[in-house]
Amino acid sequence: MTRMLIHAGFHKTGTSTVQKMLDVNRETLAPLAQVYLHEQLAETCNAARTFSAKRRSVALKKFAAGMQTFFQSLPKDDPRDIVISAEDLSGLMPGRRNQSSYGAAPLLMKAMLLSLEEAMPEPPELIFYYSLRDPHSWLTSCHAHHVRVVRMTQSKEDFFADHLEAADLQHAVDRVRVAVAPHRIETAWLHDAQNAPLGPLQPIANLLQWPREICEKIKPVAPVNVGLPKPLTSEILLLNQSDLDIKALNRAKMEARKKWRRQKDEISET
Repeated sequence: MTRMLIHAGFHKTGTSTVQKMLDVNRETLAPLAQVYLHEQLAETCNAARTFSAKRRSVALKKFAAGMQTFFQSLPKDDPRDIVISAEDLSGLMPGRRNQSSYGAAPLLMKAMLLSLEEAMPEPPELIFYYSLRDPHSWLTSCHAHHVRVVRMTQSKEDFFADHLEAADLQHAVDRVRVAVAPHRIETAWLHDAQNAPLGPLQPIANLLQWPREICEKIKPVAPVNVGLPKPLTSEILLLNQSDLDIKALNRAKMEARKKWRRQKDEISET
C-alpha cells in the first residue's frame, strides 16, 4: 500500500537540509518515492502562514482548497510512496508577525486531513513526521534567523522569555496528534540525526524503510540555512535597533555579512 509521509515542520530543525537532500537526490529516490517540496505547495504554504497570523476562516478555507487541489493532482496509479516536506504547512515560525507558538498547526493539519479524505476516497497510509530540537538550541536559532532576515530588535533574552511555550515542540506535536487521530505521528530529534549516515534525512529513510543500496547512493549536502555566528548576530541586532531606514539597514546588514565572510576567508588562508 502506498504511504504518504507529511513532514510539516518544524522550522529550524534541519528541514531545509532535508529538503535539499530530497531535491538533489530525486533521481536516486525516483524508484521509491514521489517528492513534493515547498515549490509545489507555495500558494498553500502562504495560506497556512496567513492563517497562523490572522486566524481567519477565509485563509483556512484557502489552505484546505489548495491542499485538496494538490491531492487531486497526484498520479492515481503510482504505487510509490509520497513524501511531502514543507515546514510552512505548520504556519509561521514563532517570532514572526507576533506569533508566540505553533498554535495553528493542529488546525492546519486537521484541515489537510479532511482535504485528503475529500480528494481521495481511499487515501494512502498516512505518517505525520515532525523533526524536533532542544528548546535552548531552537530558540537561539530562531532568534538569530529573525535578526538576519527581518528587523528583529528583541534581545535574545527577551525573545527566550516570550517564546518558552513555542520551544516545547513536543507539546505542539501532541496537539497535532489529537487533531489527526488515529493517524500515525512520528518524531525525531535533530541532535540524534546529526551523526546518522543521512543526517536529518535519516528518520524519513527509516520510517519509509528505504533499502540500504538506495541509501548508499544518496548524495550528502552541506547543512542549509545555517545560522550566523554569535558575534555577527549581535552586530546585526544592533543595526536592527538603530534608526536606519529599511534600505540603509539592508545594505548595512549585507555589508556586515560580507565583511565577516572576508575575515573568515583570510583566517582560513593563513
